[in-house]
Amino acid sequence: MKRILITGANSYIGMSFERWMSQYSHNYVIDTLDMRDPSWQDKDLSLYDVVFHVAGIAHQDAKADQEELYYKVNRDLNIEVAKKAKSEGVKQFIFMSS
Repeated sequence: MKRILITGANSYIGMSFERWMSQYSHNYVIDTLDMRDPSWQDKDLSLYDVVFHVAGIAHQDAKADQEELYYKVNRDLNIEVAKKAKSEGVKQFIFMSS
């Protein structure tokens, strides 16, 4: 049985993917992780075959006063999660971005 972690709990794509994959529940275990909670860094990713990273800020116009937040979420977080997944032996990292 393959284990998939969706990072970005409650995201449209993550929820849609989880719903679609439910038809294959005999082959896959799907977990989700809320990336807004800093405790995500304590999650053991070595338990998963795949990390499907869909967390991000989308469909909003970037404002000058929010630029730092956009980079923190849409760039820095992606790098952190990918490095953590790699260092913990995750075989596949899928990054979705608009």
